[in-house]
Amino acid sequence: MKLFKVTALAVVVVSASAFAGSVPQYGHGGGSSGPNSELSIYQYGSANAALALQTDARNSDLTITQHGSANGADVGQGSDDSSIDLLQSGSRNNATIDQWNSRDSEVSVSQYGGGNAALVNQTASASSVTVQQTGFGNNATANQY
Repeated sequence: MKLFKVTALAVVVVSASAFAGSVPQYGHGGGSSGPNSELSIYQYGSANAALALQTDARNSDLTITQHGSANGADVGQGSDDSSIDLLQSGSRNNATIDQWNSRDSEVSVSQYGGGNAALVNQTASASSVTVQQTGFGNNATANQY
C-alpha cells in the first residue's frame, strides 16, 4: 500500500523527541494519498503526542500545533475541501477531532492553559466549528451533523 503520492503533501516538523504517534495519509482509489491534501504536525516542548489520520480527503488541510508539555491530539479527517486546525499551548491539554463525510467544512480548536479537553465531531457540509478555551480544566464537546 502506498502511503504518500506526489500530489499530496505530508509535513512533520519535530523538536527534539516531542513527537509520538503516527501520521498515516490515505486517499481515493485504493490507499494512496488524496490529491492536494496536506497534513502537518508541529510540536514544541516535551512529552506531546499526536495521532493524525487523513483518508479520502481531497483538497483538505489538517494541522496540529502543540506548545508546552504532555499535550495530546487524536485527529481524523475524511472530508473534501475541508480543514482542521488544532492549537494547544500549555500542558496536559487533550483534543479529539473527527471530520468525516462532509464537504467545505472547517474545524478550529485552540486551547491555552492546562488540563483542557475538547471533543469535536463534524459530518455537516458547508459548516464551521470553533472552540477556544483559555484557563485550566475546561471541557468542550461540539457535535455538528
